[in-house]
Amino acid sequence: MGRMEETRKNLDKISRMVQENVPLASLTSFRTGGPARYLLSPVDIKEAETILSSAAGNKLPLLVIGNGTNILVSDGGFAGIVLTTQRLNRMLVENERVICEPGVRLSSLVKTSLIHCLTGAEFLAGVPGTVGGAVISNAGLKTMWFSEIIEEVEVLPITGGSPHRLSRREINFGYRTSGLADVFICGTELRLKKGAEEEIKDAIAGHMKKRMSSQPLEYASAGSIFKNPPGAFAGELIEKCGMKGLCRGDAFVSDKHANFIVNKGNAKSGDIYGLIEDVREKVKKVYNIELELEIKLVGRF
Repeated sequence: MGRMEETRKNLDKISRMVQENVPLASLTSFRTGGPARYLLSPVDIKEAETILSSAAGNKLPLLVIGNGTNILVSDGGFAGIVLTTQRLNRMLVENERVICEPGVRLSSLVKTSLIHCLTGAEFLAGVPGTVGGAVISNAGLKTMWFSEIIEEVEVLPITGGSPHRLSRREINFGYRTSGLADVFICGTELRLKKGAEEEIKDAIAGHMKKRMSSQPLEYASAGSIFKNPPGAFAGELIEKCGMKGLCRGDAFVSDKHANFIVNKGNAKSGDIYGLIEDVREKVKKVYNIELELEIKLVGRF
């Protein structure tokens, strides 16, 4: 029996759903990316832990994705195990506490908060992605961050070990980062506050209106491509360099927001990456600033 056949046999023993050679374009917001050698969709945290343990024990490359909103997967795909948290989407509300599995969509969190008249999550309205991804990247706006409503996070080391809980103070949250590396987010406890339904509705509507007016939501994208450098805004630097509308194939630097690269239909990951490098080079040349990626690159580029 070859290594791949043996790997598939072992995975079948621990997961109820194993797929091979699944195009990751269908699982990423960019709508690009080659195939995952193995795609696993655990139905509960226990199954996810077993998959992680098996991957670590067999030294198999592992990629965990939620809604695929903050990654660019190469056209060559990912030659390992891709674990999607899509089925890990349970949520529990207890007074002002909201406990979420990693695959809970941020849109579902906002909707549930409104139903229970809880305030604090309105700024996430219209933000794509999942709670697990929001923890890792400390999702947010210029003045509001996911870390501000986090009470506690349960994590599992991807390289092996047991789940353990971390309070917000034990996590090194910062701008677009949590400092959490090589961990799987098993669950997140959020702390919100009781609020007035109409005020929460108005806040959600306000955030949605602003997002729709300033971001190219009509096209496939991964949100902001670059982090804002200290004392500046990446989008403004790119716009001043005259790079709005720059294209490679169907990949474009957005006319609405220069820190967005969009897929207008049939772009390849290579096209998007080429634009990323074009933008970096120009901003470096004009402003002597090295733009740092906000999105994660997966595979070979």
